Amino acid sequence: MHFYPAAINMVPESNASKINIFPAPSTMKAAVGTGFGEIEENVFVRDDWPTPTLDPEDEDHLILRVLACALAPGDVRVLSGKTAYMQLPEGPPWVIGSDVAGIVLQAPTSSKKFHVGDYVVSRFDEPKPQGGVAECRKVLIKLTEKCPDLIPPVVACGLPASAMAAKRVVTDFVREGDRVLVIGGSGAVGSSVLQYSKLRGASFIAAVSSQVELCKRLGAAQVVDYRDQKWWEVTDFQKQKFDVAIDLVNGENWIVGAYSKKAIKGGGTYVALMTGVQTEIEVRGILDIIPFMSVFIGRMLLSRLHPKIPKWVAPEALRLEDGDLKELFKDVVSGRLEPIVDPRSPFTFDDDGVRKAMALQKSKHAHGKVVIQIGEK
Repeated sequence: MHFYPAAINMVPESNASKINIFPAPSTMKAAVGTGFGEIEENVFVRDDWPTPTLDPEDEDHLILRVLACALAPGDVRVLSGKTAYMQLPEGPPWVIGSDVAGIVLQAPTSSKKFHVGDYVVSRFDEPKPQGGVAECRKVLIKLTEKCPDLIPPVVACGLPASAMAAKRVVTDFVREGDRVLVIGGSGAVGSSVLQYSKLRGASFIAAVSSQVELCKRLGAAQVVDYRDQKWWEVTDFQKQKFDVAIDLVNGENWIVGAYSKKAIKGGGTYVALMTGVQTEIEVRGILDIIPFMSVFIGRMLLSRLHPKIPKWVAPEALRLEDGDLKELFKDVVSGRLEPIVDPRSPFTFDDDGVRKAMALQKSKHAHGKVVIQIGEK
């Protein structure tokens, strides 16, 4: 979309002084979920979607011109309809997409930090989707940060959730000298976990992934290809057990691998991101929350009642505090962190490209972030 000075300005003239704006057309191009189910039948790119605007009294949001948007497992879950009770979008229809990189189009005049023209990244406002695969997006100021020009939008949009979650998990649970296992080492979070574990001073890092060379380049001393071998059956791991396991996959890993104590120390730490790629969540009503939460409570209690079992924890990995993203960007610019974008990215902003991106995210075999390019700086 091109933003011309003569384009429609949807802010009433009497209130315009409260918002710093660059005028935008009343409609925009957006990738829309029209219902729940299969991608091909329910994801379409439209050019008549209402452009979001900033309410004159709203001091908490910005309007961005989106340059690139990263997908996340939540995008696939929302489309399935199985998590409607927790993640029901404003629709259907709704705009798909998660974290974005973009240019500020509208900002409250009260904002001292952000101004029209700033290059920024913004994390999705969970748990309900707000839609980033669109030419414009309304974002929360508290989840937004100015981005260095050295980080291109296709890379930058993948940082606010995945890389930040990785840094937080490693900072909270990995100590110098630890032996660390990363289950799902080539994914968007795992690829950063490997790097931060190395920076943290882990004495030995192993990864579970089909991407052996990538994981080794990012810091893993040993990589177990899950297609050929179970990590808990590796003789060396049984002899020298891990202090910390970071599970970004779930599936059978806790029940068979950790609870058995074969390769993780009793009293060690098992960090489970419950949004892992093999997590099947179905919450269609309030009663569905009970079995979902029982997994959390049951594993926590069990691992604490039996000290020889690794301590199971589900961290608040999406916590984002002021200054966190700025420090993360420093890691990227300095070369301490190499953000990994799936080599098939960026996908094009049309029906075919968006559907292929969603299909890759759904496949659970993306290596790094899945990104759709929306526009140019």
